[in-house]
Amino acid sequence: MLRIGPESGSEVWVGQERELSLTQAALTRLEQGAGSVLRLVGEPGIGKTSLLSITAQAASDRGYQVFHAVADQLSHQSPLSVLLACLGVRQRPDDPSRAEITQTLLGRAPAFPATGSTLAAVADMLVSLVDDLCAAGPTVLIVDDAHWMDEPSTVVWRRLAANAEHLPLLLVAAHRQDPSRPTHTPAGGRAHEHLLSLTPLDDTEVSQLLTGLLGAPPGPTLSRWSGAAVGNPRYLHELADVLVREDLVQVVAGHADLRDDDDRIPPALTAALTSRLGLVPDAGDVLRTAALLGTEFTVTDLSVVLGRPVRALADVVQRAVAARILVGVGQRMTFCHPLIRQALHDAVALPLRRALHLDLARELAAAAAEPLTVAHQLEAAGGVENRWVPDWLQRSAPALADADPALTVRLLHTQLGQLPADDPHRAPLSVALARALQLLGRWEEAADRARDALASSTGLDAHGELHWLLIRALNNSGKTDEAELILRQTLTRPAAIPEPWHGRLLGTLALITRAGTGGPGEAETLAGQALDAGRRCGDDCAIAGASVVLSLTHSDRRDHPAALRYAEQALTALVGHPDHPELEMFALHCRVVSLQNMARWREADRVLRLSREIRRRAHDIAAGSIGVTEAMLHYWVGRWDEALTALAPVPDDPCGPFYPGLHRGGPALLRRGVTALIAVRRDDRALAETHLHTDPDVPAHRSTDEDSEGFLLAARAVHAEQQGEPERGAALLATMLQYRPATGTGPHHPWFADLIRMASACTDTSTVTATLDLTRLWTETEKTPGRAAAMRQRCVGLATEDPGPLRTAVHHYRSAGPRTELAATLEDLAVVLAGHGATDECRAAATEAIGLYSRMGATWDVRRTEARLRGRGVRRGVSGPRAPRPVSGWAALTATERRVAVLVAEGRSTPEIAATMLLTRRTVQTHISRALHKLGLRSRNQIAREVLRNAGAR
Repeated sequence: MLRIGPESGSEVWVGQERELSLTQAALTRLEQGAGSVLRLVGEPGIGKTSLLSITAQAASDRGYQVFHAVADQLSHQSPLSVLLACLGVRQRPDDPSRAEITQTLLGRAPAFPATGSTLAAVADMLVSLVDDLCAAGPTVLIVDDAHWMDEPSTVVWRRLAANAEHLPLLLVAAHRQDPSRPTHTPAGGRAHEHLLSLTPLDDTEVSQLLTGLLGAPPGPTLSRWSGAAVGNPRYLHELADVLVREDLVQVVAGHADLRDDDDRIPPALTAALTSRLGLVPDAGDVLRTAALLGTEFTVTDLSVVLGRPVRALADVVQRAVAARILVGVGQRMTFCHPLIRQALHDAVALPLRRALHLDLARELAAAAAEPLTVAHQLEAAGGVENRWVPDWLQRSAPALADADPALTVRLLHTQLGQLPADDPHRAPLSVALARALQLLGRWEEAADRARDALASSTGLDAHGELHWLLIRALNNSGKTDEAELILRQTLTRPAAIPEPWHGRLLGTLALITRAGTGGPGEAETLAGQALDAGRRCGDDCAIAGASVVLSLTHSDRRDHPAALRYAEQALTALVGHPDHPELEMFALHCRVVSLQNMARWREADRVLRLSREIRRRAHDIAAGSIGVTEAMLHYWVGRWDEALTALAPVPDDPCGPFYPGLHRGGPALLRRGVTALIAVRRDDRALAETHLHTDPDVPAHRSTDEDSEGFLLAARAVHAEQQGEPERGAALLATMLQYRPATGTGPHHPWFADLIRMASACTDTSTVTATLDLTRLWTETEKTPGRAAAMRQRCVGLATEDPGPLRTAVHHYRSAGPRTELAATLEDLAVVLAGHGATDECRAAATEAIGLYSRMGATWDVRRTEARLRGRGVRRGVSGPRAPRPVSGWAALTATERRVAVLVAEGRSTPEIAATMLLTRRTVQTHISRALHKLGLRSRNQIAREVLRNAGAR
C-alpha cells in the first residue's frame, strides 16, 4: 500500500507502488533527454487526480516546465481547445510563437506555406512549439479527463506521443475507464508508452485502508457494508468519516465494527449518510427515482419518468449537487456516495421496487430512451413480462447488443424462457440471441442456439438467417468442414430457404470453398450463381457477398482492375446496411489489396484510414479480419510499429477463421511472418527467435496462403544472410520459384529482388536467371502494369548491374509511396552506381536509403547497405573544401542547415528530422538554432515562410 497524496481534501491510497514508481522513472528519463507517455485509466475517486497532482509537483520541484489542462472544461469549445489551453497559447500573448498561433486561428496571420486547413497549420505549429519547449528543457504535458478531448487535440497528442521517446517530454493523459478501449498495451507498442490501470482496491487493501483510518481492522459487518464503496478510496474515506463523526463504530476484540449487526444497512449509518437530504427539502421523490435509475443517470431520463420538464428539476438537482448528494460526471449524474444511493434504493420494498423498475422501463421505452438504459431497468426488475417487452426486445436487440451483448444475452435468455412455444416472437428473438452470442465470441453457444432455433422455426425468413448464423458460428469456431457440409445440404433444398438467403448462402459457400480445399474455379462459379440470385431478388447483401468472392478470384488471375471493380461494387451494395459490418470488412480488404496490387499505395492507405466507422460497428470482427490487411499495408509503406499493432488481435490458431484472400492457416502464418521479418530487419534477436522457428501446426488437408508464407520465408532468408549464409537464404527464397502466376497462388514477386541479391552474393547465376524469367511471367499476367512491373525493373537492374531500370523503379516507388521497397531499391541503386564509379550519385542514393531505413528502425538493413558499399570501395561521407558563405540570410545556410529548414517547413518534428538525416536530436536542434540566427527569425514557423520564399534557391 502506498499513500500518494491528497484528493478532495483527503488522502487517497493506491494498492500498488507500480503507478508511482513508474511516474518517478518517467520524470527521471527526462533528465537523460528521453521522454515517456503515461495513460492513467480509472473511475472517479480511484486516484487519478492525486497521481496527476503528484506528477506535476515532482516535475516542478525538479525545475521542469509543467503544462496542465482539464479536457472536460474545454470539450465544447473550438477544435484544438484542449492543447491550446494546456500550452497557454491565449494566456501568453507576449510569447511570439504563441501569438503567431493565435493570429493564425483568427485568420490574420500571413499565408502558411503548408497545404491543408488552418487547423492543420495550427496543429503543426503546436508540435513545433512543444519541440521548442523541449529544446529549452524537460517538459511535462498533463491532460485530465482526456476522454473529453476534442478530435484535433487527440490527433496532435498522438503525434507528440510518437516523438516523445526522442525528446525530454512526458505526456500524461488521465481518462475514465472505457470498455471499448483496450486495457493493455497493444503488442508491438512502443516501450516508452505505459498504461496505468488504477483499479479499485481489493478486499485486503480495503481492510488495510480502513485499519489505518479507524485504528483497527474492520469487523464482519463493516467489511460487508464497506463493499458498497466498490473499492473506491474516496468513498471509503467518506464512509470512515461518517462512522467516526456519528460515533457509529466501536472496537471490540481488536476489530472496528458497527454497533448494529444486521443484513440491512444499519439505520444509524443510513441516517448519517442521508442526513444531507435535509439540505434539499422536497427532493425525496426526485432522489428516490434517481436511485432507481441506477448508479448513473441523465437528467433527461429523470425528467421522462417523473413526467416533469427539465427546467422544473433544475433547482432540485443543483441543490443536490451543492449538498454533495449528486455530482456531475461528464454528461451524466451520479450519487457522491454509493451507500446514499443504496439506502434510497433499499428503502423501497422489494416487490414495489421491482414493479417500479418495470414501470420505469416501460416509460423510458415509450420515450425512445437508449436501449441500454431500458435494459438495465428490465434486469433490475428481476424478470420480464410478455405484454410490451417482446416487441421492444425484437426492435431494440441489434442496438442493445452493440452496446452490451452480455446484458442482451441475459435478457433474451430470460424472455425466451417465459414465452410460450407458439409465440411468434420466439424465432426473431432466437436470431437476436444467436447474434449477441457471436458478438461475445461464444461461437459454440451461438451454433447450439441457431441449431435449436432451426429445429423449432417455422418462418422461412428466420430459417434463412439462422442457417447464415449457424454457418458463421461454425466457421469461427474452426468447424469449416461441418459448415460446408450443412451449406451444401441446405442448398440442395432451395424451397426450404427464402430467395434472399439463398443468394447469401451461395456466396458464403463460394468464400469457404475458395479458402478451403476448393479451387478458384468452383468458387467463381458459385459466386456467379450467388450474384444472379441476389440481382433477381434485389438483395444487396447477396450481391455484396458474391462480389467479394469475384474480386478475390479476379485478383488470383492478376486482373486487378476487375478485382477493384467488384470490391467497390460490394461496398456500394452495402451502403445503407450497417448491420453487416463483417461483409463490409471483407469488401474493404479486397479494395485495399487491389489498390496495392495496382501500385496505388496512397489511395489504399487513405481507404484503410477512412474505414474507422466500419471497424467501430464490427467490434472484434474487424480486429481480426482487417488486421492482416493493415499489417501488410503498414509493412510496405514503412510503418512497422503500426503493422505489429495491427497483428495483435489476429488469432494464432491455424485452424481458426479464415479471412478473404487468406486461405486456411494464412492469418497465423502472416502474424508470425510479418513479426519475424520486422524483428530480423530491426536486429531484435529475442523477438526474431520467438517467431522464426515456430510454425503453426496447419493440418495437412488444409491449404495455406502462400502470400503469408512468403513473409516467414523472407524473414528466415534475411536471418540466414545476417548469419553470413546468403546461399542458405537464397535456397529458402528459391522455393518460391515453383509457383507460377497461373496457379492462382499469392504473389511472390515482392521477394524476388532479395533472392537475386543473395543468389548473386554466392554467384548462383542459374537462380538469378530463373528469377528474372519468373518476374517476366508475373509482369505479363498483370492486366494493368502494377507491383510486378515495378519489381521487374528493380530485378533487371540489380541482376544486370544497369542503373537505368533501378532509377525507373526508384522513381516509381518514390511517387507511389511504398517506403520499404523504395529504401531497398535505393540501396541496390547505390551499390550498382558504386560499381560504375558514380560516387556522388551513389552516396546520395545510399544516404536516402539509410535515412528511410533508420526511420523504420531497420538496423540490419543500414549495416548491410554500408557493408555492400564498402565491398565496392565506397564509404559514405563528403570530403573537399567548403566555399565561403555569407554570414546572414538564406545564402549563409550550409547545405545541412538548408535541408533541415526544408524538413521543418514540411512539418517534420525534431526526432523525425534526426531519423531522416541520421543525426542526434541535439544536433538537429543546433542546426535549427543556427538557421534561426542566420535568418534573423524567432520561431520554427517563420522558417517555413522563409523556405517558401527561397524555394528557387535551394
